[in-house]
Amino acid sequence: MSDIQPADAADAAGTRAPSPALLPIAFAAFHDLNAQRYTDYAFAHLPDENLVRDLVDDVFVALADRWDSVLSQPSPAAYAWALLRRVVEAECARRQEHLALIEEAAFAYAVIERAKRLLEQVDDSMMDDLGVGISVARAIQDLPGRQHDVVVLRFLACYEPTQIAEVMGIEDATVRSLISQARTRLQTRLAPRRAFDPGRSPDDEE
Repeated sequence: MSDIQPADAADAAGTRAPSPALLPIAFAAFHDLNAQRYTDYAFAHLPDENLVRDLVDDVFVALADRWDSVLSQPSPAAYAWALLRRVVEAECARRQEHLALIEEAAFAYAVIERAKRLLEQVDDSMMDDLGVGISVARAIQDLPGRQHDVVVLRFLACYEPTQIAEVMGIEDATVRSLISQARTRLQTRLAPRRAFDPGRSPDDEE
């Protein structure tokens, strides 16, 4: 999940927000547009509603506290997204040693239910197996940076490419390219698990 982040993102989370009366209308609009998207992204990694709510609140607190600085960035949306993913990544790392099997299984089941369109070359019958689901979940977690983000938003949170581009601060074409790159990487990694019917020739797989 690693990617380039704003240098002060880690220190920004956890700062106190200014009084709600002082928050600009632009920030309120930004919050209303992105709060659910941020929550869905975080929940895909951390299946704990209270924790996710607190993390997303921390991100918006940090953004509100330095809103003028955020607006001065070349892409405020990209800056804010980088802060969100850094906070989520840090919490995932903190919990890694204590990650319960049930949490890993929950993510795997989400993959099984929602990501079959992504894994076009993996036999559907295999995706009913929890072990395979966990392997796919781990492969998605290991995708680099923005590839990981677009896969989570598109295939687990079910957002459209235009919505993903908006929340991440990138172009629609970039989203589609990242999805294509991620699909190729995942299918290559999972190729040994592809199921073939021994009664059919490889040409019949087309």
